[in-house]
Amino acid sequence: MNVDVFLTGSHVTEEDVEGRTVVVIDVLRASSTIITALANGARAVIPVADMDQAGKIAMNLDPSTYLLGGERDGDRIDGYHLGNSPLEYTPDVVHDKTIILNTSNGTRALWNAREARHLIVGGFLNADRVVQFIREAGLDLTIICAGNHDRVTLDDTLCAGLILHRLWNGQEPEQVSDAAHIALTQYLHDRDALAEALRQSNHARWLTAKGYGADVEYCLQLDILPVLPYYQENRLVRWSGRLAESSS
Repeated sequence: MNVDVFLTGSHVTEEDVEGRTVVVIDVLRASSTIITALANGARAVIPVADMDQAGKIAMNLDPSTYLLGGERDGDRIDGYHLGNSPLEYTPDVVHDKTIILNTSNGTRALWNAREARHLIVGGFLNADRVVQFIREAGLDLTIICAGNHDRVTLDDTLCAGLILHRLWNGQEPEQVSDAAHIALTQYLHDRDALAEALRQSNHARWLTAKGYGADVEYCLQLDILPVLPYYQENRLVRWSGRLAESSS
């Protein structure tokens, strides 16, 4: 299995994802929000690249069936029902709703990767489920770290490293891409104090200063939601486990 890693999601092209399993990671917070929304009963999450696209999709849906969620500069977009805090996406709020999600980094990375053979969303919350799917699919792999405004983030890089460590059973192959080696090496450096390293990352400290410290703590939990968001027909749905049907 060929494995590649993008440490930010801004320059991904169709050639980078075509025919591959692609995992998009935005730990703080789009990935964690998407995973949580689907775990709590949302019908689907539609990731969009910008507010114009979100508005156009909303115009074609029954207002009783959807919620607009998203952020700019970390805070809820004016006029939206929800922000980008996974803690807002509770069962009583999202059950049977379609979420139109518009974030600064994560949903844009997903939009750039939409031509992948299999496109899934990963984070610490569902890392083990992500690894299971990668193995089941058996295709070459691209991991896209969303980053933050075209900059590398420690939280996404460490999550990518964790996934690779599990995928490779702790043994790095002889030939890997530079970015994959960086992600794995950083994870091995920080794994014995992983939560503290993540709390001290620039993005985590910025969110905490803005009042989203509870989000940070939630997003750092490992393997608490065995839910896999899977992209099909322009939306993310909870993966059903029927890979053979999807591949046909």
